[in-house]
Amino acid sequence: MKKIIGLLLLFVLVSCAGSRYDVPGKPENNITIQRFDKTFYETGFYADSAFLNLYANEIMEVGEPGSKMFQQFDSVFRSDKDIKKIYVDCQKTFSDVTDIENELTWGFHRLHYFFPNIPTPKVYMHIAGYGESIVSAPGILSADIDKYLGKDYDVYKNLFSPYQAARMYPEKLASDYMTGWVRSELTESKLMDNQRLLDYMIYEGKILFFIQILLPDESLENISGFSSDQLDWFVANEKNMWNTILQFQHLYSKDNNILAKYTGEAPFTAFFSQASPGRAAIWIGYKIVSAYMEKHPKVSVQDLLLKTKAQDVLKGADYHP
Repeated sequence: MKKIIGLLLLFVLVSCAGSRYDVPGKPENNITIQRFDKTFYETGFYADSAFLNLYANEIMEVGEPGSKMFQQFDSVFRSDKDIKKIYVDCQKTFSDVTDIENELTWGFHRLHYFFPNIPTPKVYMHIAGYGESIVSAPGILSADIDKYLGKDYDVYKNLFSPYQAARMYPEKLASDYMTGWVRSELTESKLMDNQRLLDYMIYEGKILFFIQILLPDESLENISGFSSDQLDWFVANEKNMWNTILQFQHLYSKDNNILAKYTGEAPFTAFFSQASPGRAAIWIGYKIVSAYMEKHPKVSVQDLLLKTKAQDVLKGADYHP
């Protein structure tokens, strides 16, 4: 019952004002994921030179396509038994990507409604041997799908900590695509003021709040990367977390070590208990943003993301958990 109540409270927070975030019309363009992972592995060739160059130079860092270094990589890539296992498992997990494509089609339709000048990228899947999960470049958005093979994927147990592997599952891919593109187009320099803890919290809270608008049918677990048990922990400990931040006078800290302990990847948040999830301050930021938008129904999504400063969000939210 506690878990159900907690999730209902989360739904109410994001659903405030209902139609305020509705987007009219239907998508004019469908997203079709380009399967670079499959074509390149099976043929050693890819006609899309823009992505091939990005893959070779930036993702794998093996030099220009056709260079000696690239040719050596190309040969090893196809013969390595570990890469072969990755490829086979990726093809099983992502044999049908229709649902992801549909989510992205609607997600980019909503994004374009709020920000018409943000382009819709060409979307890819690639294999990089557990590299960066999401990669973006002008007009390009791609996912390293060997980072989404399931929380209990056997190889992850030797490469990643449990708290890292917990977010490496296929159902999280659509929200990670959208989050990656929003971050690349609505840059931190536009959304943050002085890079204090407050600014990081509000920035991350804005991103989480906006992705829920873009993907309204997606679960908060998939969007946030927090499990349902972790979300319940936040609901039960929200007041204590906020009081701890205030007690230590960390809200306006610019100390990178302090910032990392509140918002960085970790098994728990150091200033809270060991039962806390890592990155817990992001949740507080999300709650402050949600409270602010509930109290200010005339503030547009565009103004929230691009014009409203962190201090104004905190003040306007009248946040008292």
